[in-house]
Amino acid sequence: MVQMCLGDEKNLAEFTGMMKLIAQLEHMNFLDHSAETKRDLKVIGALPEQTLVINMGVDREDGVGLGAGNLGLPGYQVVVGFSEGSNPPEAHTFADKVVSRLKTRWNVETVPAGKGALPLKMCGQQENNVTESAS
Repeated sequence: MVQMCLGDEKNLAEFTGMMKLIAQLEHMNFLDHSAETKRDLKVIGALPEQTLVINMGVDREDGVGLGAGNLGLPGYQVVVGFSEGSNPPEAHTFADKVVSRLKTRWNVETVPAGKGALPLKMCGQQENNVTESAS
């Protein structure tokens, strides 16, 4: 798993576009369940009205893919987890390509094995959102 700070709506839109592009380039499916997840959480009373919900993924039939979300994290912080499906070697190659692409735009931190994503310090300040090369 990796995590990053998107910081604002513009970066979230760019991240979503990047996920769609990755799905297209890799001949995978892009899924965005953010609105449905937000609605469901509101129905059960587990979500304040103005809370941002990110819940999207990229996958293919053999289970190789990724899930990206912010549940349990503040606002525009996102964690991306990868699934191996039935083809671990291809899944690892896919994960490496995705992380490399994300690093061209955002500061990406690896979540330590066996740990969960924790809120990133200083998220929302421009220098933590964007890599130097993207400025």
